Amino acid sequence: MKAPSSIRWWKFMLTGVVMAGILLSRHPVVVDLTASAAGPRPFIVYDATLYKNKPDLRPYGVRPIMLWYESQMFVANQSSTAMPVEQLVRSLAHDWNGSFGPVVVDIERWPITDTQPTTIQSTVAKFIQVLSWIRSEAPGLPVGVYGTVPVYDYWRAASAPMGPHFLAWQADNNRLALIIDHVDALYPSIYTFYPDRQAWVAYAKAQIAEARRLAKGKPVYAFLWPQYHEANAELAHRPVEPDYWDLQLTTMAQQADGVVIWGGWGEKGPEPWNEDAPWWQVTKRFIQGLDRIPPILPTGIRAQ
Repeated sequence: MKAPSSIRWWKFMLTGVVMAGILLSRHPVVVDLTASAAGPRPFIVYDATLYKNKPDLRPYGVRPIMLWYESQMFVANQSSTAMPVEQLVRSLAHDWNGSFGPVVVDIERWPITDTQPTTIQSTVAKFIQVLSWIRSEAPGLPVGVYGTVPVYDYWRAASAPMGPHFLAWQADNNRLALIIDHVDALYPSIYTFYPDRQAWVAYAKAQIAEARRLAKGKPVYAFLWPQYHEANAELAHRPVEPDYWDLQLTTMAQQADGVVIWGGWGEKGPEPWNEDAPWWQVTKRFIQGLDRIPPILPTGIRAQ
């Protein structure tokens, strides 16, 4: 994803924090990220969108979640290998400790695939250090890492199972697996690059299956974006077609514990909320039908 990095972002975030505090004081949020012996996990739809003038989506069954971007944790001109500023991370954790829902750390500057094992070991150590700062300041705050384990790799994930490219992808994921001990859930990135629906489904299923393999029973929530990723220059930021978006949500309902919907950030900052946007109409209809979807059992398998 393209993380906000301007001064406008800081103003937007500050306003969002204040409004969230007001809203959440009226509507307490109870977050359950672990499968208990008492029953299975329901499918959850989280909202990580950045639209301005967005209404409270909780009455529609959409829960809040917060992303912490690099612009909030690093200062200008830091090297790509540098750690974030500890005090900034601790301050975020301190301020966000409460009933705001889970937090997902979005640091994309550190390499997660490399031929040198020491490079990946360094990345893993950095993530664990950041997560330890958060745990120290906010022990009860549910936390995860965006799009790191498993590695978001369209071609290798969708390649022939047990083929050389697929096995190399799994090896990369294994080298990052220590991070999982320090998070409450996995958040794989499963954005849309191409209009080929069948290929996307294969890619998405492979990502979720790999996340399940590594998750040690922890929940898996897939990041979706109702626009085409900017990596595809021809389709960049075009809305995902409504039937395609419905397919993506339905596929995740069959495979994952939930989705995190991202979007709403354009070249000039937060985009205006559009109540009539096709993706939102599809999402509302999808949520209304969630009671017909069997829940995920503590084993990570959906009930029949």
